[in-house]
Amino acid sequence: MPNTSPDSAPSLLVFAGSTRQQSFNRKLAHATAAIARDAGATVTLLELSEFDIPLYNADLEAQGTPADVIRLKEILWRHPAWVICSPEYNGSYTALLKNTIDWASSPVKGHPDWEDGGKSFRGKVVGMLSASPGALGGLRSQSHLAPLLINAECWLAPKAFALGLAGSAFDESGALVHQAHRDRVLAVVDQVLWASQRLAPPAA
Repeated sequence: MPNTSPDSAPSLLVFAGSTRQQSFNRKLAHATAAIARDAGATVTLLELSEFDIPLYNADLEAQGTPADVIRLKEILWRHPAWVICSPEYNGSYTALLKNTIDWASSPVKGHPDWEDGGKSFRGKVVGMLSASPGALGGLRSQSHLAPLLINAECWLAPKAFALGLAGSAFDESGALVHQAHRDRVLAVVDQVLWASQRLAPPAA
């Protein structure tokens, strides 16, 4: 297993494309953060419900980018390694996730840090997870999310995991019941951290 100690590994950002309290993907994000921390990683668990971000509208943006969008951009930029837990709605990712990416990748005209809209995404290493009560585990959401992230110039980890039958996959504390599932999640985390170390730009 790659070394994921805090001294050697970059900070890992974990978030789900859902704000529903009982969302399987929020549960998976929490479980992933715990698994990564147990392996020695430094982890930030991001809750999109804590951001006041409206539906993207260029006219609204022209009046001023919302403060929480700037805060989101800063958090994304600070973390070189991400794991996104993507729900599947109608065979694709959620409107919430798309809206979040649209705002976070939009340039802020005249801003000294964020006039470059791609700054928060470019070069990030991203691992994809998903969870669903169905047998495929939300796999189709990953297939749609992948080109969106590539377009934003992210690096995608080859390893991914779709957690099927998620209704019985978590215990009462929110941890994954089966060791095989924990191992699959850890494999994605390890690969994301390993790749982000090697793809990091040289220190100035």
